[in-house]
Amino acid sequence: MVNDIQNKIIIVGGGLIGELLHMMLKSKGFEINHFTKDSNVKNRTFALSPSSVDWLRSLGLPSIFFESLSEIKSMKIFDSSIKNSVTLNADDAQKPALAYMANEKDFDEAIKNTFNNKKNFKKLPTDFEIQKKQDQAILKLPNEEHIASIIIACDGANSKVREKIAIDLRRHNFNQTALSFELKVNTEIQKQAFQFFLKESILAVLPIRQGLVSIVWSCNSNFFTKLNGLDDKSIENELSQIIGNYYKDIKITSKKESFPLFMNSVESIFKDRVLLVGDSAHFIHPMAGQGLNLGIRDIIFLEKIIDRKNYLDIGLRGFLRKYERARKEDVSQMGFLTLGLNWIFSKKSSIVTRCDRKGYGRAR
Repeated sequence: MVNDIQNKIIIVGGGLIGELLHMMLKSKGFEINHFTKDSNVKNRTFALSPSSVDWLRSLGLPSIFFESLSEIKSMKIFDSSIKNSVTLNADDAQKPALAYMANEKDFDEAIKNTFNNKKNFKKLPTDFEIQKKQDQAILKLPNEEHIASIIIACDGANSKVREKIAIDLRRHNFNQTALSFELKVNTEIQKQAFQFFLKESILAVLPIRQGLVSIVWSCNSNFFTKLNGLDDKSIENELSQIIGNYYKDIKITSKKESFPLFMNSVESIFKDRVLLVGDSAHFIHPMAGQGLNLGIRDIIFLEKIIDRKNYLDIGLRGFLRKYERARKEDVSQMGFLTLGLNWIFSKKSSIVTRCDRKGYGRAR
């Protein structure tokens, strides 16, 4: 028999992962109390894996959202010379696409529609506290407290919940800053992404729709300082030297945003009755394009264990240990992949040249 506390879950964090987690848990019959900080939806784009898209369909997001996704059928990867390349193809991987590009605003609108425009999320003050008892977790606010079987934190890479419950964090600083924006282009190329591993930066060019691409430019400190001091026209000229063989008449069409790059790993993803999900549990370099997908896989695995084990109380240590073990390998592998890619395609590596000479992955 389920008591009232066992059926209650507190979610902290209002980004896409927090909202998707809310939808999944609500569909399982849980009572959700959701707290968020003020945040504005940004004009970012995400690369969703085919498995993530399949799962999102199961949540009942509106069909117009899936119609807005742009397929990436192949990705061409260049070394610092911009002469040697390897091409990854969806057909070779026996997948319908390598990824699907989604705009954050479209994503947020689809979630709002699924919530019937009634999220009812509550604002979280900065001076909250977390207390744990044997059979419950308590979120204490200045004038009230909320009790649940578990508190699930989806409050980002700089998680306040993680800080308050004192889970140890290891951070690898890549000493890079990413610059992102949208670029209008004139090209015949569709459904192909590009990634350039250059001497001072890693440049990703991701198609959003015909004539529009997303730029994510991960730069070392000196090169970012240089780029950040340039006007749009000068940045367009810098880009043309790299991508000019593929894109013509380029023009920046959005606000430029920047953010420091690092990788987080935690000692444990839970403590007592508090669980970390998404970026609060793991944060990786965007070069792998898997940050959001990792968070979605967190929710998918959580859902599978809820369905398979039929736990009445998902705050129990036994449940959380099963979930942690289920996620450990996937998260670790993605972390190693990120570090490996950063090394493999550095200026000291010739792996792309060797692959090209052997004929692996060449464009068709």
